[in-house]
Amino acid sequence: MKTQSFKSFSGKITFALLILACCFGFTAISYGQAIISLQPATIAVPQVGKSFTVEVNIAGGKGMAGYQVAVAFDPTVVRYVSAADAGYLNSEVFAVPLLEAEQTTFVVAALGGTATKTLGTLATMTFEVLKPNPFRSLHLTEVILADADAEVMGVRFIQNNVNRAELTIPMPANHTSLMPNYPNPFNPETWIPYQLATPADVTLTIFSSDGQLVRTLALGHQPAGVYQHKTRAAYWDGRNDIGERVASGLYFYTLTAGDFAATGKMLILK
Repeated sequence: MKTQSFKSFSGKITFALLILACCFGFTAISYGQAIISLQPATIAVPQVGKSFTVEVNIAGGKGMAGYQVAVAFDPTVVRYVSAADAGYLNSEVFAVPLLEAEQTTFVVAALGGTATKTLGTLATMTFEVLKPNPFRSLHLTEVILADADAEVMGVRFIQNNVNRAELTIPMPANHTSLMPNYPNPFNPETWIPYQLATPADVTLTIFSSDGQLVRTLALGHQPAGVYQHKTRAAYWDGRNDIGERVASGLYFYTLTAGDFAATGKMLILK
């Protein structure tokens, strides 16, 4: 198997999505068919200064022609080293690793044919241990599987326990909701997580306690999924629409996604 690989492009997740769209087309993600899990390649607990490898495993992936996998990590606990396709697609592949400060995304497209196996390993990722208990710092944040008919395949995540160190793998969203911002209180920045059951145009508006509009954040059209990690959640830097720092006090934020709308409150303390 030959693999065409490219160096990481920091902050270019949209480029990864573009590759999948060009190769297979792009539709809304459904859930409940293929099962994806993140597991260490060995049962040994890695020591500080050593490298370890995790596997992105799949069940029910027969007929798949490409995939995108995003794994978030704590850069104070582990350092990303590399990612590699594991040959599940049974053909030559086009592979692109994309690295951000706290997340690595790996995009792979088959250059011919589709997966013929039901069970197997999609990819491996290698990290260096900076602090103890490295498994806890890793979790899947997004998986997209595409078949040869330009359709996005159904997928769900499962949770694994290895060496008593739980790999935190969030379940896909089965309903749209707004979650509490973090940190709260904060100064000067905060993240506002949410989840989408279906793709939607997402907008976040921030108001002062007297109802005055402070900031509008147009997040664009977002696919279904959980937007909880700092690399995916809505971000507010504590400034208004003209770039001025806002005063300490109580503020309200409203998330609008299609027909859904919900409001939360947050506190700036300086």
